[in-house]
Parts: sequence; structure tokens; C-alpha cells
Amino acid sequence: MAKSKILIVDDDCDMRWAVRNVLADAGFEVEESDGAGAALEQAAHDPPAAVLLDMHMPGLSGDVVLRSLKRLDPRLPIIVVTAYGTIPAAISAIREGAFEYVTKPFRNDYLVETVRRAVARATVAQPAIGEGVGAGLAAQMGQGPAIQALIADVKAVVSTGYSVVIGGETGSGKEVVARSLHDYGPRAKQPLVVIDCGAIAETLTGSEFFGHEKGAFTGASERHRGYIEEAANGGTIFLDEVGNLSPTGQKALLRTLENRTLRRVGGKEMIKLDMRVIAASNEDLKGHAKTGGFREDLFFRLAEYVIMVPPLRARSEDVPFLAQRFLKQAREVLGRPTGEIDPGALDLLCAYEWPGNVRELRTVIRRAALATSDRITACDLAGSLCRQTAVPVSVVSNRCTPLHQRVRDQVHALECDAIVTALKDAMGNKAKAARLLGIDYKTFRTKLKTHEAERGATANG
Repeated sequence: MAKSKILIVDDDCDMRWAVRNVLADAGFEVEESDGAGAALEQAAHDPPAAVLLDMHMPGLSGDVVLRSLKRLDPRLPIIVVTAYGTIPAAISAIREGAFEYVTKPFRNDYLVETVRRAVARATVAQPAIGEGVGAGLAAQMGQGPAIQALIADVKAVVSTGYSVVIGGETGSGKEVVARSLHDYGPRAKQPLVVIDCGAIAETLTGSEFFGHEKGAFTGASERHRGYIEEAANGGTIFLDEVGNLSPTGQKALLRTLENRTLRRVGGKEMIKLDMRVIAASNEDLKGHAKTGGFREDLFFRLAEYVIMVPPLRARSEDVPFLAQRFLKQAREVLGRPTGEIDPGALDLLCAYEWPGNVRELRTVIRRAALATSDRITACDLAGSLCRQTAVPVSVVSNRCTPLHQRVRDQVHALECDAIVTALKDAMGNKAKAARLLGIDYKTFRTKLKTHEAERGATANG
């Protein structure tokens, strides 16, 4: 069974030696750091099971180090070591998130017992790899059938080291999926480095991706670590819109991924890579690979597993949930109470095609949240949606009709058309038609009766 690793952070070498011996005899693996900066770097690259932190060291104060360690890993138990005269400071550290404090001089058995309790709590609190990813995605994206299928794909690969290609239209949520693969995966404690492949000039690809040494070219005044090196020690690299990478960049990336090493521009040192690779594209990478628009060997290197994110128009059942979520977020930012969205406004949102996907919906809701006091109506959305939604000729031609009535008529016309089409597709089966529209059977019957009554009144009139 692997020993739990304890990091001792103390500038007093005699104290570190004494604590090391006590904890090593108790069966722990012990690492030491004599300063705050080195301790933070050690904790980031090789996370310990617990930390013993002296509160009084040169440079950064203990409370600053404590907060920094907590930002690296909120679950990391930190035991504060302090003198009798500074117990109030230790109590303050407990409020900042420290697990416990011990005072100098301490009894060896008490120190060992405190460390054991800290490690035990961390072990219990540590969730299994991949646990919660489904709930996390549903909380961000919705709970419709298309998202459930997406969640199943993510669960299949989240706990592995597979390279993943995420496909989907712009604004559909590819980065949300990529972050979930990292945050719930085995590399969650290490960095996720995001590279926008379309934003890097071809001439800078080598330097930005792989870094450069001082003097490697004109203007290289100091050593620069590239994006890939930032994730090299156990992290994840996310290649956003990888299809925009130049042929030269594709070749260099393939060589790096195959060899699992990189060399900075102008350097000789070969740096070993331990990282996961996730790529995303709004294009058909596989199709481009077949036609020569993207390196086929690189595609197969990246696409050990492929996840497709559905466009918003293919999952309109999630629109009400997303709209309410974005409204709540926007109102919180504005410092206003959470508002409501009228049923008519939700109908309009669900009927819209959303060419910009979830990103467009978020923008529309944020705009409406700013412009309204407490309730979003269809009229509040008209300026954002009606320019891009087909409006019945009868509505457009009547310029004297109030805006809210024109919007209501438009929503009604779209709804009637959707009901008729669904019934035709379901060959008259109302329950199936309701499922096709993503609404419950009772709601479908109510809307159908209203539509039929209006149609009958028009015929008799």
C-alpha cells in the first residue's frame, strides 16, 4: 500500500529534521520545503496528502501560503504549526480553512495522530474519479435526451487518459465538455491549458506552442515556456478549433505527441511530456482528413475517442432551463432579484432556430435581463429574435398592430405549424407527436384543442 505523502514547510532545518523523523517512523512519506515559493511549486506538481505549515517564515507569511495552497486544492488538509504566543493567529488560520493547529514544542504522538486524522479526512472527502460529471454537465447544459446521450459519452472516457476530439457547432458547449473531462478526470489537480489555435499566427506557432530559449531569435530577450510545457507535468492541453492550425503547426504537433517530448525553439534540452490532449473543432475533421484539409495521421492521434455536442436547435427541450439559468446569472451580476420569463417568451425562445447556439441564447437573455425590471415577455425578445425569424406575411403587413400583439401572433403561428407537422410525422398519434415536440401529452392536447377550436371558428366565420 502506498504511503501518504506529507509536505513539511518550515525554514528551520532542525525542526524539519525532527518532524521528518517522527512522521517517517509513523509510516509516512515525507517531503520538505524551506520556503513558501518552493512549497507552492511542490504542491502544484506533486500534490501531498497533507501539509505541515509553519506560520512564521521569511518572505510570504503563513496565512498567504495557506490561502494559496487552498486555491490549488480546496480539499488539501493543512496543519498549522505555531508557538504558544501566536495561538490567536492559528485560530485565524482555522477560519481561513486550516485543518488544525499544533503548538511548539509538541508531543510526538499528538503530531502523528493529527496528521493521521488529516489524511483520513482527505481520503474520505476525495471523490472517485469521474464521480459527479453527469450532474455537473446537466447543471450547465440541461437534462434532455440529447444531453443524456452526451453525458454517457463523457462518462465512458472521463476517467481514462484517452485523447478526445469534441465536435460541434460554434457556441454549442464544446469547452464546457472539455473542462468537465479535465475537472472530473484523474488530472483535475493539474493545469488545464487552453489554446485557441485560430488566434496564433503561423510564424509564432513554434514559440507559442513549444516555447523558446533566450536569444533564439530577434526579440527573444528571455526564456519562454510554451503552452504545451505549461501542461507537461500531469496537466491537460485543450486545442480549441484545432482545424485552424497551419500545416506546419500540425506537423510539429504530431511529432511532439508521438514522441511525448518537446524542445524549445533554440534549445537542446528534450522535455518529457505527461499530459492529456483534448481537441475541439466546429468542422468535420474526419472529412477534412480524408480530403487532405487536415493531417490524417494527426486526426487519428487526437481522435482516440470522439464526442459530438448537439446544436441547441436539436434539443429545444433544454431552452427553458438554460434561459432561466442565464437569467439568474445575469440578474446576480446586475445586483437585482431573480426575474421570470413569461410562457409566451419561452415559446418564442423554443421556436427559434438558434444559429449561434447556447452562446447566442445567453447573449439574448443577458440583454433582456438588463432592459427589463422583473419579467421578460415576448416583446422584450422581439428585437433580438424577430429579425432572424420568419414572420407571417399577415403580421408584417399590418404595421399598425402593436409590437406585443405581432410577437404573440408570430409565436402562435409557429406553434400551430409545429403541431400540424408533428401530427403528420406521427401519423396522427398524439402521444408520439408530443414526444417529437419535447412536451408532455397533456400540454400537447391542450394546445391542439385550442388550435382546432380557432380553426373551426375561422371556417364558420
